[in-house]
Amino acid sequence: MVFIIVFLIIDYMKKVLLITCFVLIYFALSAQENKDKEEVYKNRVGINAGFTTGYGFSYGYWHKKLGIQISFLPISTKEKKFFSLGVSPFYTLNKKKYFKSYLFFGNHLVTNTKITEYNVGIGPGFEVGKRLVLSLRGGMGFFDVIKSFNMTPIIEIGLFFKF
Repeated sequence: MVFIIVFLIIDYMKKVLLITCFVLIYFALSAQENKDKEEVYKNRVGINAGFTTGYGFSYGYWHKKLGIQISFLPISTKEKKFFSLGVSPFYTLNKKKYFKSYLFFGNHLVTNTKITEYNVGIGPGFEVGKRLVLSLRGGMGFFDVIKSFNMTPIIEIGLFFKF
């Protein structure tokens, strides 16, 4: 009789221990799943050097697959004046944790004391990094499209901090 009672208690404790283990594993996996969710940083600031996306300080905003970037650099001295303004839309092709590939359409107005040009460009780009991002773009650039149409391959670069 005592043996049967001890056996029933042990059997009951096994079930309780097994259920407790399943519950703990479930919560541990749930916590891990929440931890693995990627933080979404929609805004970015940094510097950009692009023949068709603009030179200077940049601000960008990405919403899901679409993004826009504004770059500007005003310089004025007694002898020279220089102004660069770029406004460029982006479309995300592929996104991973530390990598994103996209298409861009660069629009760049550049003016100085001698000339004013409007340049456009199109092509693929990619970026690497989580919060500090290096962005590289390439494609075809069309320069001074209003006065004289010139076309050449381009390479552009940017360094951004996401927040």
